[in-house]
Amino acid sequence: PRPLTHDLIANVIDQLGGDLQDIVISDLRDHTYFAKLRIRMNGETIEVDSRPSDAIALAVTAKVPIYVAEDVLGEVTGEQ
Repeated sequence: PRPLTHDLIANVIDQLGGDLQDIVISDLRDHTYFAKLRIRMNGETIEVDSRPSDAIALAVTAKVPIYVAEDVLGEVTGEQ
């Protein structure tokens, strides 16, 4: 079987010498969520845009934390 998208992303990060730190659901615009992968590489943190579904699947596979920006939570819960 071929790797699923999140397996492929994990393999690419690993092969490039990076380490997935966590993912962040960073924004909600027009009923669309946005996410970022936070990758540690060469002593720096690099943020890569991602579809939330792929980011969450990757986080679960890699067993890293999933964070949600406070303003996104506030918008979803109506507590802005």
